[in-house]
Amino acid sequence: MSEAAGPIRTSRAAPGRPLVIVAGVAMALIALQFVLAGYGIFERQFHKADDGWFEPHQAVGYLTILSLIAVLVVSLVTRQGRDTIVRAVVLVVLGILQPLLAGLGADTNPWYGVLHAAVAVAIAGLDGSLIGRGARASAQP
Repeated sequence: MSEAAGPIRTSRAAPGRPLVIVAGVAMALIALQFVLAGYGIFERQFHKADDGWFEPHQAVGYLTILSLIAVLVVSLVTRQGRDTIVRAVVLVVLGILQPLLAGLGADTNPWYGVLHAAVAVAIAGLDGSLIGRGARASAQP
């Protein structure tokens, strides 16, 4: 006896969903970075001393860079489009520059610190665009 064969359904995640998840985690870390930077600035101003108030910002910063690398890896593994992969590469390059800019801002010229903050905004924007691209890819049938 044969049964009517219907279409076989497989539970497969949309190709953009992993990108949305990993880029979303990176965005949460980026937001935390802004909070920790603000805390470090105002706490330093309040105490009038450098007692390591930026250490949490620094530690989470390195974790953020790892999350940006994860965004690139997921973009490559899930075979996102060329534009998405290029954005992820730029994201990683900017993330790797962040500790350098922060160090230069603290040790040489404060304008490097200003550039550090501006690059952080650019990183957040790029990561947000990757979240949007992943969400659109997930919504496609």
